[in-house]
Amino acid sequence: MPVPMLVFTATILPQHQPSLSAAITGIILLAAYGIYRLAKWQSRKLAPYDWREQFRRRKASATLIVLLAIAAIIIVWAQELQRTATFLGLIGAGIAIALREPLLGIAGRVAVLFGKMFVIGDRIEINQMKGDVVDIGFFYTRMMEIGNWVQGDQYSGRIIQFSNAQLFGNAVFNYTRHFNFIWDEIMLPITYQSNLGAAVEMVEQAGLRYSQAYLSQARQELAEMQRYFLVAEVEVRPSVFMKVTSNWLELNLRYVVNPKLRRQASNYIFQEIFQQLKSRDDVWIASTTEDLTLHTPQADVVRIRVGEEREKSERKPTPETSPEDEPSAAA
Repeated sequence: MPVPMLVFTATILPQHQPSLSAAITGIILLAAYGIYRLAKWQSRKLAPYDWREQFRRRKASATLIVLLAIAAIIIVWAQELQRTATFLGLIGAGIAIALREPLLGIAGRVAVLFGKMFVIGDRIEINQMKGDVVDIGFFYTRMMEIGNWVQGDQYSGRIIQFSNAQLFGNAVFNYTRHFNFIWDEIMLPITYQSNLGAAVEMVEQAGLRYSQAYLSQARQELAEMQRYFLVAEVEVRPSVFMKVTSNWLELNLRYVVNPKLRRQASNYIFQEIFQQLKSRDDVWIASTTEDLTLHTPQADVVRIRVGEEREKSERKPTPETSPEDEPSAAA
């Protein structure tokens, strides 16, 4: 609702009866609805091909119109309630305390829509909850959950609903705002006997074949970000990094990917790598192995038998102490 309407209701209106206040309230509501319809049409006209921007403009207009309409209605009825201002003030303070979360929810909606924190379709993470935003309400935001028991950042099928009040004091991770790509990595273990140079080139080319279509757009969006934020120069071309372990060599491929296609990307790259491995005989995939050393027990058995024979010979009675000789000696 335009600001002049508020000035009119606050200064121009004379002292009037409750019936007149009710009539003016009806006019305000009708005007608010008409302005909302106009704003909805205007959002389609200004962003005909961007449905997410249309949604943001429509929700922002609805929020602003509702708040201004409520303020205008309060001003209209203020003159009728002058004698009970103190009573209503106490009630208002109690309501503000009791409805702290809903009021914060409305404030969170305003922060999202006017601060462009995220829009419909963005992939976000907040309080360890991840998903694609499907609705931004007055009190709650809803998103389609990804992850949890499902791997690869794919949909689980559940709708997450969280209060807009959580947007204050919690970090919001946006996968797609300002830059529609993220960096992902996959790891390939190879043996120490493999041809390292050939393996690195094979993995790098597999990543390049996948991300080739995204490199130009990624560079453009990165340059656009640098106009508004202090973002350092970052290489978007796929690159391979090596790590030495006690069992094998780790080749880590770093590449840009659409965050909603991470699993498809890694699947494609691994298929390309294994297809190349079939035609090579100098690169081998490493795996966890164990070496067992077996010792023959024959020598130990011989020692044990010799020891037993020696003990028996030591325990054998001598002729002087033999029980068989004692009777003959007495005789």
